[in-house]
This record gives sequence, C-alpha cells and structure tokens, in this order.
Amino acid sequence: MTATKASLLLTYVCACLYLGLLSESGVAERMRLEKELTNLNAEVERLVVENQGLEEKERLLKNDAYALEQEARKYYLLSETAHVLKFEEFPEKTGAKPKVLPTSIREAGLGGEWKEPPLFLLRFFFISFSVFLILGVYYKLKRLPHTSNQKRLN
Repeated sequence: MTATKASLLLTYVCACLYLGLLSESGVAERMRLEKELTNLNAEVERLVVENQGLEEKERLLKNDAYALEQEARKYYLLSETAHVLKFEEFPEKTGAKPKVLPTSIREAGLGGEWKEPPLFLLRFFFISFSVFLILGVYYKLKRLPHTSNQKRLN
C-alpha cells in the first residue's frame, strides 16, 4: 500500500468516526441532549410538586385563621399573646404571574460531580489528532524503502 493510499484510507476512517461521534447529529450530541432532557424533566417534576405544596399552603392560609397565626408565629417569632391581623388583598390586574425556570441546572441543584468537557473542545482535539496522525503516517510511509521486488517471476 502506498503512502497516499494509506493516508486517504486513514482520512476516511477519521472522517467516519468524526461524523458518527462528534458531529451535530452524532452520538455525543445526542447523549448530551438526552441528559439535558432528563435534567429538565426532573426539574419540572420538582417544580410541579413544589408548586402543589405552595398552592395547598396558600389555600390553607387563606381559609384557616389558626393556621395563619401558626405560620406567623413560626416565621416572625411572635408570642402567644400577639394578635395577627389579616388584610384584604385586592386581585392583581396583570393576571397570572409568569413561571420562570432556573437558568442553569446547577442552580437547581441537579448538577453532577463530574463535569464533562465541552463538545467543541473534543472536536478540536479529535481533528488535531487526526491531522497529525494522517500526516505522520504519510511521511513515515514515504520515507520507508520500497520492499516490492521489481523482478518478474516466471
């Protein structure tokens, strides 16, 4: 096999590996997106449960004066003889409050201990390694003496 053919074959193999693993539709990108989807689903579930608890607590505090006094004593350190006054709230004119998700999964407390390198960094190192490997194979095979015998066997 000549140096050019070996280098072209190696280029083809490296390109196939790059397209299969590191491209925009490769395995690494799909794994990253699946992990992100799992984290977002877990965050949504956590927020739904938290929201249900807060709605239940809000409903309880609106309807039960005793529960309201207990919460006030708990958070504001009021004594037993203190009186809690509840003022009438006017409905908001803007409507429902917008629900905002945290900007990052790490702020939500769902981040792992092991941090993966960014995909662009893996791509850069893979392409650099491939180029040096292809050039090294080409020049190494170019410097080797020909081993084929030019004599014709009869």
